[in-house]
This record gives sequence, structure tokens and C-alpha cells, in this order.
Amino acid sequence: MSIYFVHFLISVLPLSILMAFITPNKKYIFKSFLVVFLGFLFGYFAFFIAAQFLKTENLIFNFDFVFIGLLLVSFIFYFWKKIEILNFILLGILSFCTALHYYFLSQDFPIFTNSLIDSESISSLGFIALALLVCILIFFFLKWQKNFNQKTSFMLFLLLILIESDKALANILLTLMRNSIIETHAFLVSFVGKSNYFGVFGIYVYLILITFLAFLSLKIRKKNISKKQILDINYRKNEAKTSLINRYFSSVFISCVISFCIILYFFMVSSKPLTIDEPKEILPDKNDKFIFDIALLRDNKLHRFAYISAEGKVIRFFLINKREDRDSPVAVFDACMICGDMGYIKKDGQLICISCNVRIFLPSVGKSGGCNPIPLKYEYDGKKITIDVKDVIAGSNYFSQIKEIEVQDPVSKTKVINTQAPFSYSYKGITYYFSNQNNYEEFKKDPTKYVEENEAQFLIQRRNDVG
Repeated sequence: MSIYFVHFLISVLPLSILMAFITPNKKYIFKSFLVVFLGFLFGYFAFFIAAQFLKTENLIFNFDFVFIGLLLVSFIFYFWKKIEILNFILLGILSFCTALHYYFLSQDFPIFTNSLIDSESISSLGFIALALLVCILIFFFLKWQKNFNQKTSFMLFLLLILIESDKALANILLTLMRNSIIETHAFLVSFVGKSNYFGVFGIYVYLILITFLAFLSLKIRKKNISKKQILDINYRKNEAKTSLINRYFSSVFISCVISFCIILYFFMVSSKPLTIDEPKEILPDKNDKFIFDIALLRDNKLHRFAYISAEGKVIRFFLINKREDRDSPVAVFDACMICGDMGYIKKDGQLICISCNVRIFLPSVGKSGGCNPIPLKYEYDGKKITIDVKDVIAGSNYFSQIKEIEVQDPVSKTKVINTQAPFSYSYKGITYYFSNQNNYEEFKKDPTKYVEENEAQFLIQRRNDVG
């Protein structure tokens, strides 16, 4: 659920900072918030209409120009706030552009996925409310402290304009290059790539500088305050000021730390792509069989194994129990005919294809077609699952991972490291490695002289049986 917090904070925090520095004095705060609300409301309607015609990217592209222009104009309003209506117009259009960016960023992550309000939707709304609270708190803090932390406040304002302008410009150039409006030069691609990559770190810069401003605000506290008389007005004023500073510092510091932690969790943990666990490498018994006890599968987990073929190919397969209430084992390759060999994971009672995120109904596992894992031939006698090593080797071409092992040059019979061999040749589904070019050329002339007992032909036959 942290994604909802991150999307909202990344989009709206820059607006909160700008709003704190360009809005008129305190008596116009309510009007400022009303203008921001209306900007978001109109932004929603504009984005909704554009989405109906599949024109959201065009809308964002056009308003990126406006956004960059307004960021530059806001530099003037940092120092000049005499005409309030101009400030409100600027703020309204900025909030409109911010709303478009937020809706575009979060369009694939709806809060409500069905007509019912469930606990997940409530949690998502809670994260958005928390991000909104952080933005409002930071707005009031920055507006309060900007008069006595002027240099650092201006540095934050200037960095924000540079970072947000850079991100918008990168999006403009990317759209222009995608649509072949401008040529794709190396320096432009480099600029867009670096801007999009480093632009993500802008939120960290904002939070660090805001935290620094919170610490700077502690310096204006009066020290060694003492009451000179019973009704000492100055003492009460200093106490109230110190209390206000302490409240601002503690609330802003805690908000920034919480925001920092949630964002770090999102980028370091939550947003990482799904990956398979490390498979257990196994070897067949003396009869070239893999034998597994059915008790292994009664924990209803996915059990992944790998066999390293003679050529060094890592062939993965897994066993899984299709029914939680009874023994119903199935063996399949950890690969998909459509998506390749990224593999599968089991989560919440479903099998998930990592490549395309398709959820697979467990009872259908073992059937060919669609995004189902490729079936692997096995035998089950009620107690043991038996798999022939030749059936496993038959699936070698479904996988691309090569493990560094020592193999034999089929011509000279010398030992070479497969990943370091200067020459290799694929014959009927098996890759052979050679220590020099002479052996390589000799093998190409007549591979049947060096291939053992039709092993390649048997492999092809088995693979056809599996398909």
C-alpha cells in the first residue's frame, strides 16, 4: 500500500513547498487551499475526459510546457506578492498541472478495484490521507519559518524549480523522440535517461532540506528564560514561542522520518520485481531417476529444483500439490512456452508467472497451453513421485542460464570450461564446446562421428513428446 503514499507525496509535496513560498500572507491561506482544491478538481475532469479518448499522454505533454513556464514565473512571485489574484491564478494552474501528473502516475493503481469497500481500499486511503497530512504540515512549517531561515528556504525553492523543470523537460523530450518529431541524438537520450533516473531522488532532497530547516528553527529559541515578575508578559511570549518551535520541530521531524522510511521501503522492498527462490541442485540416482516422497509436498509450498546438464545448462523444474485437502502432486518445468524462463512463484494459493503476472488456478497446473508451466513427464504411485532424468534434459532448450562447469571437447576429448571455450556448436539441441578452431571445424564436417549413441536424436524425440 506504500505506493499510494509515494505517488501522492512525490506529486503533491513540490506543490506544498511552492505554495508556502509564493502565496500571500496568512489571511489568504483558506483561499489558497480552495484554489488548490479547485485545481485538482478540474485536473481530474480534464484527465478523465482525455482518458476516454486515450489522449492522456498528449495532455501531460502539452501541460508540461505550461508547468515549466509557471515554475519560472513562480521565481518572481517568491519576492513579489502584491497582487493576490495573480498569485491565486498561478497557484491554481500549478495545482492543475500537479493533479494531471498525479493522476497519470497513479492511473494503473486504482484505490477501489470493485464496488465494495474492503480493508485494502481503506488502507490505501489511509496512506493517501497520511501523505496529505504531511504535505499540509510541511506547508505551514515552511510558511512560518521562511522569514528567519531565508537563505536555506531560498535554496530549497531554487532546487525545487530546477528538479521539477528538469523532470518535465525530460518528459517533453522523451515524447518528442518517441513520436519522431525530433531526432534521437545520443546526448538527448542520455539526458532523458539520467533525468528520469535521478529525478526520483528529488523527494529525498526535499525531505532532507526540510529536516535541516527544522533543526535550524531550533536556533531561534530563547535560552535561559526566567520570569522577572509575577505577570511577566515577555516571559509568557518567549515560552509560547519556544513551545511553538518545539511543536513544529517535533512534528516536521517525525513526518519527514516517517515519509523517508515509507519511501525507502517502497523503492528498496515493495517495488522490487518478483523473483524466484534459489532452486536446489539435485542429481539422479544410479538408475537415472529423481525420486521424491509425497510428504515433501504436504506443506503446500512450491518446491523448486535444478539439474545441471552435461553442457552446463541449468534446467529448472518444480513440484507442487494442486489440492490443499489431499495429495495431488504435479511436476512441471519452471518455464512458460509464451513468457520464457523467468519462472513462477506461489502466493496466496495461486501460481504466478513472474514475466506477465498472470495468476494460474492451481488445479490447472500440469496442463499445456496458455501461460501454464510446461508439463514434465512423471510417475506417481501414491507414495513417490518419479521423474526420469532424460525427461528433464528434454526441456533444456526452455532455459537460457548456463552454469560454469568443466566439459569435454568431443573431438580431442580434452577438458574445457564451457563459459571460457572459444568455440561452441549446437547440434540437434545440444551445445558442444571446443578448445580450438580446428576441433570446431572438424566437428562441423561430420558431427555424427563424435556424438554418443544418438543422444541428440533421443533428446529431440523426448522434446517432441513433451510438446
